[in-house]
Amino acid sequence: MTPAPSSGTTIFSVATALIILAVTTYFLVVGKDVLIPLVLGIFIAYLLVALSHVIERVKFGGKPPPGWLSLTLAIVFFILFLTAVVQVIAGNVADAVAAAPQYQTRLETVLGQVNDLLAAVVNRQEPLTLTTILQQIDLSAAAAKFAGALQAVVGNTFEILIYLVFVLLERRAFDLKLSAMFPDANREKRLRGILLEIGRRTEKYVLIKTVISVIIGAITYVTLTAVGIDFAAFLGLLAFLANYIPYLGSAVGIAAPAIIALLQTSEWSLAAVVMGVLVATHALIGNVLEPRMMGRSLNLSPLLMIVALAVWGSIWGVAGMLLSVPLMVMTMITLAQFPKTRPIAVFMSENGEVN
Repeated sequence: MTPAPSSGTTIFSVATALIILAVTTYFLVVGKDVLIPLVLGIFIAYLLVALSHVIERVKFGGKPPPGWLSLTLAIVFFILFLTAVVQVIAGNVADAVAAAPQYQTRLETVLGQVNDLLAAVVNRQEPLTLTTILQQIDLSAAAAKFAGALQAVVGNTFEILIYLVFVLLERRAFDLKLSAMFPDANREKRLRGILLEIGRRTEKYVLIKTVISVIIGAITYVTLTAVGIDFAAFLGLLAFLANYIPYLGSAVGIAAPAIIALLQTSEWSLAAVVMGVLVATHALIGNVLEPRMMGRSLNLSPLLMIVALAVWGSIWGVAGMLLSVPLMVMTMITLAQFPKTRPIAVFMSENGEVN
């Protein structure tokens, strides 16, 4: 019979776990300039591998393309997409900064209308302070800061690509290293199974989330182009990127185009139409299409996703929000493979079932 752990042992274990958590958090904060490009490179590597597996399903002459060719085609597609993204950002940032003063004037007009409406509703003759407060918003300064943030991201692109190249090259030698590290065939087989499950579910999540994000970005672009809204390509790109962020991303992808439509035209009806179309799009895709495609590959507790979003966002900013769900998926899968940590994985899951 196994003796029950003493209170001293339990306290020591808890203290050790807290120390490890504190040290890990410290290094995540201090080393974020290095870790963020590295993790983004790994994230993109998973996407490229998943895309290469999709390409391998297409048979030429009855045979699938070799692995090296499918991965090369995936890299080419990614480079073309990245080039298009850089062109959209470069072409829209300057226009946004130049148009900011005009939008500032329209913002003041819209806020004046809101102020008059609220004053009429509450039956007050004196002006409300809403306009006075919100008129302090400086769209020119905000646009310049946003442009600076995007330029910083583009500046880190080269570093991310360097990490991506070395991550892909490391895959070739990883099997040999794994065999050398674990001479015991059973331990090696178990570890390979764990790594394979992590890779499979992460690849599936990244690929499906990317496809869903492309659909949402395309619908946003088509909708805004159809009604003549400025920066349609950029707002479509914003909706694409924001969709990787759970819950908050959909709000950004809906609100930003509606606000731009209102500021550009000062027509509440047009802004309502844009918002209605995008709300319907996000609701249909998020509640019908995405769950069917994801299946049980994403079995995270919604509460945990919100907490992870807040924690990783506070540590790594927007990049942390983008990576919060993949990191939690990988953590849950890993914890589920070991008896001592499996209860934590069950707690992290949505329905208590972990594979």
